[in-house]
Amino acid sequence: MLSQKEVERLHYGLLSHMKLQGEVEVQAFSDLSDKFILRNVPDGHALWDLSSNSGDLHFILEGTFAEYLQRGSHSFILRFQRPGKFAFSEDLLLYSKHSDTFCKALSHAKVASLPSVHFQDALRQGGLGAKLMEALINLSMTEYRNTTYQMLQTSGTNRIQAALEQFPDLLHLIPRRELADYLGISRASLFRSLKEIGHE
Repeated sequence: MLSQKEVERLHYGLLSHMKLQGEVEVQAFSDLSDKFILRNVPDGHALWDLSSNSGDLHFILEGTFAEYLQRGSHSFILRFQRPGKFAFSEDLLLYSKHSDTFCKALSHAKVASLPSVHFQDALRQGGLGAKLMEALINLSMTEYRNTTYQMLQTSGTNRIQAALEQFPDLLHLIPRRELADYLGISRASLFRSLKEIGHE
């Protein structure tokens, strides 16, 4: 069960993406919030994996996650997830199809999770559920556009600085090879940039 502080953080996260209208939506919002359950995720454990068949909606309370895209036998970091943000498999939750990604904890984490069955129930009822679905699609697309823009417009050094501003412990959480792949630069460039900004 979520503590009052955790419920408040969850509400703040949800309401940053949706605006409620009328008492019916307020009550539906309260009912939906009550269905989130607290999960502790140990370091290295998955929030979802390639064999998952239900798409839950997760709100990160503590810890950092990395979402990986699987291509053949190789996996590449797609995005990082940090506290105060929602994490979900777009394939599973939004499109009800097999996931091409998996998400694992880079440190011990605590999340509030809405089981897929409750999300689907809210969606079938329309109203708040439809509004939540729209918000999550917009969130997914906005994040994709912002990440693409950042990768195209900035130098490797600037990308590293931006990543470290968001995730100060990043260098201790993932191997340099994975970080270089994520930033779209060579390992040699990564080491040069880290030395330039005083992190090596």
